[in-house]
Amino acid sequence: MLLLPHLPDEVLYLVLSYLDLTSLGRLAQVCSSLGRFVGRDVVWRNVAKEFLNSGITRSGTDIYPHIPVKERVRTAQNWYDGVCRKDILLKWKTNDGRILVHSRKADSSVELHGHNQEVHCLDCREDLIISGSRDCTVRIWSLSSSSARGTLPMSERVWSVAISPAQSSFVTGTACCENLSPLLIWDTERLACVCSLGSEFRRGAGVLDIVFESPFQIFTCGYDTFIRLWDLRLSTRKCVMEWEEPHDSALYCIQTDRNHMIASGSSYYGVVRLWDRRQAACLQFFQLSSKPVSSPVYCLRFSSSHLYAALATSLHSLDFRQRPTNLR
Repeated sequence: MLLLPHLPDEVLYLVLSYLDLTSLGRLAQVCSSLGRFVGRDVVWRNVAKEFLNSGITRSGTDIYPHIPVKERVRTAQNWYDGVCRKDILLKWKTNDGRILVHSRKADSSVELHGHNQEVHCLDCREDLIISGSRDCTVRIWSLSSSSARGTLPMSERVWSVAISPAQSSFVTGTACCENLSPLLIWDTERLACVCSLGSEFRRGAGVLDIVFESPFQIFTCGYDTFIRLWDLRLSTRKCVMEWEEPHDSALYCIQTDRNHMIASGSSYYGVVRLWDRRQAACLQFFQLSSKPVSSPVYCLRFSSSHLYAALATSLHSLDFRQRPTNLR
């Protein structure tokens, strides 16, 4: 009789590709040899693709290659179920709007001067820096110079900017107080407007955050309480998907795992929401502020196991590494 561990690796991989999360976990406990085989990354990749923040992107890229995929699937269960530990890492007082560039290799920093009012947004890739301000301008900077490479006058205050992965273009989001689209795409070299996104924004629906999901896909959010996904290959006039914040609160920031998960921060008592883009409704929410006065979430970042949220005066950490009981 041919036992399962004696099958060729190629056949075993094929058999295991039909098993779900629970079945793989149980099979790993049958014997030590199967446990070692089932623990390989290649066995868990297909399972990981269906989970939130597993590190496997929609294109198949692995953004956390140093962490075993099985361990990431453990943690991904907790992202989905909302199992985490909350901590406050830092508390601070608000500061002015200067742009400071800090060197990670030397104990030095450079100040960039040019905007004459508060800087609302900033994005950078390699040597390129784009900033937007309350003074209704966008400035383009280079790390090799302390003076702006170019200035774009805008019709209203600029709330958000994002540079494309190829650095050939960038997007600006404005306050939408005029009868113009708040989303504009610009050519980085010519500093010329390429096109606008959307056509039916209501007045005051300012765009507060922009994230490039890929060179052709863009996520946006803002005062009109919607998360929108735009695909430049399909249309610039209408978004391809949208999700509405259930408490009708402005959305200050978004982040994605480039697969299924979206994290959003709102103005409603420091609330962070997790979304599965395959569903219309919010998956989980975490209230970080208990104060009676609304405390918006201004910035979100996450790794494979932690989500970090910056409120007005504090930095919060959500640790999702608690071990689930159905995967050992």
